Amino acid sequence: MEENEVEVKKAKIREQVGILLVCLVLAGSGALLIRGDTGTSPVNFVEGSTNTQTPNSSIEKPASVTSAPATNGSVVSSKININTASIEDLDKLPGVGPATAQKIIDYRKQNGPFPNIEAIDEVSGIGPSKYAQMKDLITI
Repeated sequence: MEENEVEVKKAKIREQVGILLVCLVLAGSGALLIRGDTGTSPVNFVEGSTNTQTPNSSIEKPASVTSAPATNGSVVSSKININTASIEDLDKLPGVGPATAQKIIDYRKQNGPFPNIEAIDEVSGIGPSKYAQMKDLITI
């Protein structure tokens, strides 16, 4: 076998091994997303949520997601994506009522998605104090 052919075969093997490793990493990531970090924490459901699964579901939330009371009496059980959340979801955040939730949605429509969670303080009515209350409950 010529030296050039050997190098071509080695390159093909390296490429195949690389593809296999990427597939394994992606498969492992997907399993973690479905199962959760520890596989022991039950899902907490927010009253009025559109989620149709029952609390007895086998889907579990990661241990790093904690429930926290909002100032309006509801409980936020997972982080709220400020780029996709509805008025109802945003209203569950501490310091955010229906009017501020609408301002967040209007801001998104005018300026596009938030590049990071800190950018929410550009919305009229959300200052350092409100941001401090909600920063651990929001994501993008």
